[in-house]
Amino acid sequence: MAESKAAWDRVGEDFKALGRQVKQHYDARPKPERAQASQGAEAQGQQAADRRKVDDALQKLTESLDQAFSALGDAVRDPHVGEQTRKAASSLSDALTATFAEASERFRKK
Repeated sequence: MAESKAAWDRVGEDFKALGRQVKQHYDARPKPERAQASQGAEAQGQQAADRRKVDDALQKLTESLDQAFSALGDAVRDPHVGEQTRKAASSLSDALTATFAEASERFRKK
């Protein structure tokens, strides 16, 4: 049981490290400049103002998703992230192997 716990602890640490590397790539991306909404839209009533708010929120969401996926793409091409991805996948494989071996041993004993 201790072997699988240690293996799963390694999985957690490796994936945390991978997440930090992807976040660093995300944070390093330049933030896009957004155009300011025109003041004339407010005169067209509450419906136009609400529509502008929805459009603005959708634009922010689109920009954030674009930045996130661009950072992920950059991270995937970074050799250090590739190395960490392989390490995380290997530790996940080791943890699964240890877990299934322990479970198999328990069933054989019963």
